[in-house]
Amino acid sequence: MKKIIAAAVATAFVAPAFAADVTLSGALTYNYISTDKANTGDKVSNDDNKIVVTATEELANGISVKGNFNLVDDTTGGLDNQGTSLTLSGAFGTLGLGDVSGALDATGDYTDVSPIFGGYRMDGDDMAIAYTLPAMIPNVKIVASVSPDGANFAGDDPFNTEGEGGNAVSVTYSAGSFSVYYGEETYDEAASQEANTDSMGVKYSSGPIMVAYETGTGTNLDLAAGTFPAHNAALTNIKADFTGLAGVYTMGDTKIGFEMQKIEDKSSSTTVDRLDESTFFVTQSLGGGVSVYAATTSDDGGTGDTNVTRNAVGVSFAF
Repeated sequence: MKKIIAAAVATAFVAPAFAADVTLSGALTYNYISTDKANTGDKVSNDDNKIVVTATEELANGISVKGNFNLVDDTTGGLDNQGTSLTLSGAFGTLGLGDVSGALDATGDYTDVSPIFGGYRMDGDDMAIAYTLPAMIPNVKIVASVSPDGANFAGDDPFNTEGEGGNAVSVTYSAGSFSVYYGEETYDEAASQEANTDSMGVKYSSGPIMVAYETGTGTNLDLAAGTFPAHNAALTNIKADFTGLAGVYTMGDTKIGFEMQKIEDKSSSTTVDRLDESTFFVTQSLGGGVSVYAATTSDDGGTGDTNVTRNAVGVSFAF
């Protein structure tokens, strides 16, 4: 009996012929954030700490299979499966299923360069199905995506509720130092409220210098109060313009940079600045996947030109 058990245990640790290549990776990030916003104290926060298990397999018919299982400790302190997905790639293109980047989310975001704060707000959503066309035009990438109307696997808004679906398409051209993209996304903010967005951007990167610009529009949008550091109230069913500008200069293991993000509410005849944020940062790589950074940001986009300034120092470890 002991020999039978020993053989069974040994067999369990022998990889079968069809076993995929499996890797384990992840990241940990912690920030100390101070602010001069009233009734808001200093805090230590994480930034989606996660463990990622990735399995890849090359089939005899030429199809590549990749599975990602993500376990994320999100900013609410809960665990979820953000980014867990299955991808099939071949001569037909690439098909992603699960919690995958939608077509607009799969490109752009050129001006989101700071390790904390900032961030371009018109960068698209995750969706349940994404398809990247095979390369037909040199340097051009075309992506289409969709989330059906039911409560989808991807647990992130806006597609985790019955009756809320969406679709998106994007085109990206990259050659040498330049990249440019355009994308559109339509999704249900509510059962009877369909949001329509579009975004475009351009990026130049050569040697130590990177500069980028993005602009987008949206109609029938709902924007949570947390979108605006200096503007407390959530906004519903608005029309808005979005703008991002960024630059980075790299000196060996050190990066210094800035980004400026703006949201203008165009719902009425008078344009109202809801976000007018400037962020400056410096990042130092310590090697081995470890980096430290400091950033400061100021938002003048609140009502009555209310200003909120925040500062942060942080450390991240990717493995």
